Amino acid sequence: MSRKGFQSFAAGMILSTSVLAATHFFGENNDKATVTVNREVTENDIKEYLIKNGQTAVDTKEYDELIAFKEKALIEKQKQAEKPAEEKHQQENYTLKIVDGMATSDVSRILEQEGVIESASEFNDFVINGNYHTKVRMGTFQLKKGMSFSEIVNVLVK
Repeated sequence: MSRKGFQSFAAGMILSTSVLAATHFFGENNDKATVTVNREVTENDIKEYLIKNGQTAVDTKEYDELIAFKEKALIEKQKQAEKPAEEKHQQENYTLKIVDGMATSDVSRILEQEGVIESASEFNDFVINGNYHTKVRMGTFQLKKGMSFSEIVNVLVK
C-alpha cells in the first residue's frame, strides 16, 4: 500500500472514531440498564431474592453441621449396604498400587476387577461425595476383599 493509501486509511479511522464518540456522548441514552439506583440492599431484599429463586441462607456453623451430618449418613448408608457383601467375601488380601496420574475412577475400576468391591461406580461416588478424592495418596496399600468403602478410604488417605 502506498503512502497516500495509508494516510487515507488513517483519516477514515479518525473520522469514524469521531462519529462514534459524538453519537455516544451527545446522543439520547434511553438504555434502562444504565440507570443508577443508589439504594442500600437490606436483609429483607436478600431474603426475598433467595425465596424467589428457591434458595435459602444458612450460617457457617449450621453449614458445617450439615456437611458433618451428610458425611455420617453416607458412611452409615454404605455400612448397611455392605454388610451382606462382607459375608459373601472371604478375607483375602489384595495389594493396590496407586501411581501418579491415576484418577479415583481408575482405582475404583481396579478394585472392582479384583473383587475387593462390588461396584466401581458406587465406590467412586462415595469417594467424591465424601470429598476424599483430594486426599488419596500414591503408594502401595494392603486391602482385604469385603472391606467397607469407609475402611478402604481410611487406608488410602492415611
